[in-house]
Amino acid sequence: MTTKKDTFPHDAEQARLDLELTRQELGETAEALAGKVKETAHTTQRIALGAGAGIGVLALIFVIVRKLTARR
Repeated sequence: MTTKKDTFPHDAEQARLDLELTRQELGETAEALAGKVKETAHTTQRIALGAGAGIGVLALIFVIVRKLTARR
């Protein structure tokens, strides 16, 4: 079983290396999370644009039908 004393860096160089590796890992994790957030935002935007276009088409159809039925 490893104890906290066994896993902690034993000198300043090990501590620097551990810090640098941790920074790299955190950077990679942050990039991955940013990518997922960006992907989700793009998907949400596409859905919103699609819904807006659909509503616009329905409104246009409603206006056209109304104009055609008003002429009769």
